Amino acid sequence: MIEFQFATIAVGIALWLDTASYYRQIKKTLRTKKSSQVSSTAFLYKIAKALFALIGLAIYKNFVGVGMELFMLIVYAISLGVIIRFKPKGWKLFGGKQ
Repeated sequence: MIEFQFATIAVGIALWLDTASYYRQIKKTLRTKKSSQVSSTAFLYKIAKALFALIGLAIYKNFVGVGMELFMLIVYAISLGVIIRFKPKGWKLFGGKQ
């Protein structure tokens, strides 16, 4: 029982730390109203990674991992949305600047 409680706390802390780093990026982007120095491609890779991890974790029936990846997929998508909103005029997600 102690292991389960420790594991739950560890997973919760991992999610909180990962989310906190993206929260800081979102907060900075909203404050400066600029995201030209933030790589949107990196966020596309994170989303792709989460989708592939979800498939693997679901196949292995690791539902804690599935839950963690689903949660972070939402965080990645929100972060990417904020970053895209403040990209320079004329910028395109799949094509860079014009």
